[in-house]
Amino acid sequence: MDSKKLNELMEAAQKGDYSKLEEVKDIISEEDYEKALNLFQEYGGKSQEEIFQELARLKKVVPNQDDIIEKLKPFLDEEQKSKLDKILQILDDY
Repeated sequence: MDSKKLNELMEAAQKGDYSKLEEVKDIISEEDYEKALNLFQEYGGKSQEEIFQELARLKKVVPNQDDIIEKLKPFLDEEQKSKLDKILQILDDY
């Protein structure tokens, strides 16, 4: 899934717009769809600030997070890497 589609899904989740989630139902596994649905339900209606606070909390409790991030980076394009770096910097400030 490209970053534009992922961004659209994240924005839809913030708004509680399940129609975007339905658009990808046919191209992802049932398990991934259920995970996405759970995320929509958990984070729907929350502000970006609230989501960043939750991500910052999770970032502190995930073991070996730096190793995980470094393993993921080779699969990202330059734009995605830049966005990830910005998000990680924001999370460090929380």
